[in-house]
Amino acid sequence: MGVAGVAGLLFLLAPSPAVPPSAAHRSADPGWSLLALGGAENPQANAAQQAPRPSVAPEDLWHTLLTEGSLRGAELDGAWGAWDGQRLMPHADLRRRFDQLLTTLGETRPDELRQLVAWLAERDLGAPGAQAVLEVWDRYLKLQQHAFRETMDLNRPERWASVLQERQLVRRDVLGMAWADAFYREEEAALRQRLDRTPENQGAAEPAWTAAAPAGLEPQAWHRERVAALGQEAADRLQAEERAQADWEQRLTTARSTIERLSRAPELSPGQRQEAVQNWLNQHFQGSERLRASALLGL
Repeated sequence: MGVAGVAGLLFLLAPSPAVPPSAAHRSADPGWSLLALGGAENPQANAAQQAPRPSVAPEDLWHTLLTEGSLRGAELDGAWGAWDGQRLMPHADLRRRFDQLLTTLGETRPDELRQLVAWLAERDLGAPGAQAVLEVWDRYLKLQQHAFRETMDLNRPERWASVLQERQLVRRDVLGMAWADAFYREEEAALRQRLDRTPENQGAAEPAWTAAAPAGLEPQAWHRERVAALGQEAADRLQAEERAQADWEQRLTTARSTIERLSRAPELSPGQRQEAVQNWLNQHFQGSERLRASALLGL
């Protein structure tokens, strides 16, 4: 990977830098957000550096930001997304709007900024729409404050995939599948392409998604990885098939132990033992599965 490629990768995975007020004058780059990592500095920490002051009404705060603050001369970036009166449809434009508003932390306190988001959303969508926006806002801030275990180290390219994987799982846990996909799909796809072009990944095989969870990975974590790679429907089908197979294996294990016990029952004659085994199979296996079980059990 060239110097430019490595630098771009570092930008995508490094913690979000502090944003100077002048950065908010411009619309967010549609390709990459200032908070792309989803693990930015804690807004509470930024706010704690401010001297205590009385709360400002949302409309007054908005006027100040547009006339004297870091959003001077700017317009509200992104969009709320489609609101049908009952549901807010996930869209990347909402993340762009959130990211722009988050650049004002330091000028605003987190509680003031949340009230401002509510006021702006209610102005455009009404009270129910504003509540839907706030639910996503709260989850998005929780994601920004998450302490990731994996950190980006340019000297360890073998860990880059793990960095991306952890972020994908946390994003989906915190935001939910639909919002995480809307907010990060293009970004994650572009980063995956960069990772695939690194020398360490040349010729690397795609994970065997139909296989069982790798050693050391919990089944639910493996399911989330499948969802991210294959989509919800395909991942759910694989999970259902695995559960059905596990249930089948358990039933066969139970059948073997039962047959072994019946075949050694001293109170039964050979004919009675055979009849008892057959009766047990008839009770616990139906139709074609009974034939399959008999063949696998050597009966």
